[in-house]
Amino acid sequence: MQRRTFLAVIPAAVAGTAFRVPAMAEEVLPVYNLVGTFMNWNVIVDAYARKTGVRPTLGLRSGSSPALVALKLETRHPQASAAYWSLDIAVDAKKEGVTVPYFPQGIDVVPTNLKDKDGHWWAIASTNVIIGVNDKVLAERGVKPPASFADLLKPEYKGLAACMDPTWSGTASVFMYGINFVLGGTKTDFRPGMRWLKAFAANGQQFRSELVSPRLALGDAAITVDAEGGILTPRAKGAPVSAVVPAEGVVSAALGMSLAKGGPKRAEAEAFMDWLLGAEAQRLIAEGYFRPVREDAIPAQVAQGLPRIDNLVSLDIPHQATTVATLKRAFVEIVMRDGDVDRVLGRHGLAG
Repeated sequence: MQRRTFLAVIPAAVAGTAFRVPAMAEEVLPVYNLVGTFMNWNVIVDAYARKTGVRPTLGLRSGSSPALVALKLETRHPQASAAYWSLDIAVDAKKEGVTVPYFPQGIDVVPTNLKDKDGHWWAIASTNVIIGVNDKVLAERGVKPPASFADLLKPEYKGLAACMDPTWSGTASVFMYGINFVLGGTKTDFRPGMRWLKAFAANGQQFRSELVSPRLALGDAAITVDAEGGILTPRAKGAPVSAVVPAEGVVSAALGMSLAKGGPKRAEAEAFMDWLLGAEAQRLIAEGYFRPVREDAIPAQVAQGLPRIDNLVSLDIPHQATTVATLKRAFVEIVMRDGDVDRVLGRHGLAG
């Protein structure tokens, strides 16, 4: 007698799933102030998660200043492993005792003036603060693109420009400090810069507690004062925007990392810090049109798209760190509350 062997037929839908090994859940690494569309963080985080299974958080405590405030409030029960911020805020964070030393792999490539000798902070990139214009909107209005910061105070540009709020954004706080030196101020006299900031607001321009690059790309703002990447990335994606290097000069914002004191997942945070100074992460930073500390990581096509800067004004980061909190208070009094420049800065010892 012939024996027959019958094979069970498994429905296709079941066969495709019955023996599939579930994907391992990603581990979350809490890092403050990684704003997805800023400096290409969404792409950087995705790449790191694919590589390691560890996903740094996006959109948690956005803004350098809010990140520092959060770390100070959480000292008894730290919630974050690390933070990304402008270096003046990082210097302040060290003084506040909310960071700990770490020397990541690759830190030797970071210039001496862009890293703390004790390891509390180090730069991973920088960006120049320039002017962005939406060519389509300006053409429709019959307005020529501005060529300088002075132009933004003219009547024809009234209400057309936006900048991030320096009390929220680290990049904008660097600009608030640096515009003073671009316009001829000194470390003891911040009247030139603060007069410009007040006149900028008086001309109907906005300081916003959000990224202004999407508004430029969409045409909601015809002009922005912003990081290069906030202008060049939308342009690379087809938005009708252009970059203008202001005639008076340009300031550069150094951006970096710190480990949080007592923060969770120290080993995972250190590994992420190491990776950020490696070739892959530095290339991804460059592809967001920010300037990585490793210049050899900038792809040729990106380098060709970066504007040439001949009038870069150097800033003293330690002095900036000791001054910026006072400047922010003065900014609120003068720009937001229409205070007198000489009287307010004089009270703070910054009027010469």
